Amino acid sequence: MKLNKRWSKLTRWAGTGALSLALLLGYVLPVHGQTPEAPVISHWSVTTLNEGEKYGIFPLAWYEDASFQQDISAEKFTILLEGTAKKLDRLGLKKKNATLPLTKDKVMTREAVTTALYRLLANYELPAAFEMNGEPPIDYMKKKGLVNGTSAGLELKQPTTVEQATVMASRLVEFAYDTVGAGAEGLMWKVTNDKNTMYLLGSIHVGIPEMYPMQKDIREAYEESDELWVEADIINGDSDYFTQKMVYTDGKTLKDHVSAETYQKLQKLLAKLELPANSFDAYKPFAISLSVPSLGYVETDTDLQFGMLSGIDRYFLTKAMLDEKPINELEGIKLQADLLSGVPAEQQEKELNIILDVALTEKGLQENADMLKNMQTEWVEGDLGGFTEIMTEHGDFGEGEVNQRLLGERDKNMAIKLAEVLEKEGETTSFVVVGAAHFSMKGMVIDHLRAKGYDVQQLK
Repeated sequence: MKLNKRWSKLTRWAGTGALSLALLLGYVLPVHGQTPEAPVISHWSVTTLNEGEKYGIFPLAWYEDASFQQDISAEKFTILLEGTAKKLDRLGLKKKNATLPLTKDKVMTREAVTTALYRLLANYELPAAFEMNGEPPIDYMKKKGLVNGTSAGLELKQPTTVEQATVMASRLVEFAYDTVGAGAEGLMWKVTNDKNTMYLLGSIHVGIPEMYPMQKDIREAYEESDELWVEADIINGDSDYFTQKMVYTDGKTLKDHVSAETYQKLQKLLAKLELPANSFDAYKPFAISLSVPSLGYVETDTDLQFGMLSGIDRYFLTKAMLDEKPINELEGIKLQADLLSGVPAEQQEKELNIILDVALTEKGLQENADMLKNMQTEWVEGDLGGFTEIMTEHGDFGEGEVNQRLLGERDKNMAIKLAEVLEKEGETTSFVVVGAAHFSMKGMVIDHLRAKGYDVQQLK
């Protein structure tokens, strides 16, 4: 059972990104195996849930539950309330009482859910900015936009659906974080040229709940932008092209294309992870190199599915689609696929061996997972120095054949495209989301833009 569950998770999400170069440089590969079905949710809730689902306050599995739009049970509401309380606890506010404001009602009415969420918030010693001055819970929640009615009003005596409850809880979290000025700091720069403005946000493609909500100024920079730029549109792009480049099409398998020593090394790793021996037989070495580091992440407490669905670029791509904001690509999936698959077979095998050697050490895969966690933490805290130090210690970025291929010309070309946007006539505000390594390391996109004479400032 353990093996089946682990392999099911791996085949569903393997290939969506490595935990070092890939996570930071933009290689979020197509999903293989079964793709999760799109959840059935109401049009009015989509925008809020795109934000709220990243908070980690409710299981994403609820989307797949046929009862998502049915009445919420006391059991599920308790889970939601506990998740929301955990998220609010991270604000560091002192609690008045350790007990959650649970209700014994069998039917969770809108009044009961709204009141419970109000009491959860009121249980903290809140700054004056919350303006909690003793008015009735429903009035306060309505005044702050945390509960909205329909054309029929609030309908307080009607049962609350799972969807409605998660939306209200999500609004509460965003409201609380914004009111105290909290949220993930991120790594963002502002570039100006005449009347044109560009916000550059470094992305990590595997998310954690601590990354959300982002600081309000990041979200506002996106809102005021006319367009979104990404390395590659991983939602709407041609993922089939990447898939075709990852696998052999000559009727042979990996064993026929690499040395016996390399293949046996891979078998040793798969045995160590209790995975089938033929797991990667169809894949080329470069695809395996990108996937192997993620095997360590599968073993961590952070759910890989949540991580892949909550990456920074995917979050903004979804927002742009919901907002009907234009989406532009600096590279595109085809370019990235050609870049990776175009490496000579001998070099691909050489690089695969390097990764396998690390993965086969006692703590190799765990160190990869720990490195990602540290990067995520530095991103949340907005610590550019700490983030850059991790990048420098793990791979000497900017040096060596591999890094020159993955960076080098790519950064120059991205900077050229961004400069073209900055040189447009008129007035344009753009929001750019690119792998954080491209912005954080010396000699890359940020330095190229400064060299062109633009005013570039890091925002904190």
